[in-house]
Amino acid sequence: MEFRVHHILCTNLYRGLGYSGDFCMNMTEKVKKLRENPQMELLLTASPDAICANCPNLRDGDYCANGDNHVAAKDEALLEPLKLTLGQMYTYRELLAHAKKYFSREVFEESCGNCGWYQSGVCRYEDFDFSEI
Repeated sequence: MEFRVHHILCTNLYRGLGYSGDFCMNMTEKVKKLRENPQMELLLTASPDAICANCPNLRDGDYCANGDNHVAAKDEALLEPLKLTLGQMYTYRELLAHAKKYFSREVFEESCGNCGWYQSGVCRYEDFDFSEI
């Protein structure tokens, strides 16, 4: 399964809220599958993945209508601080382990500071849960 880089953060903080009912149903299903199967192999990408499938901001299957496709830039900006490689296979557990080891408040603020979920108080750095690793 393909997996966007920033979804490492989103799946960890996901609490059942989303852009629409269809988006939430899909996201809930994907997050549940990842949490139940942390050894699932994921191909790291900066393109829409299975989580994006029901996002109302997805246009033509490959870019975000929210801005100038800033989501791909967000994904790419997380690669270096999290010590990850685009196009490489990782298990979900490995991705969480990278986040646990290299993630910081500064990286969170840089990546998520302009996100509507962060700005509305849904996502906070303090809520990250790496206990499953």
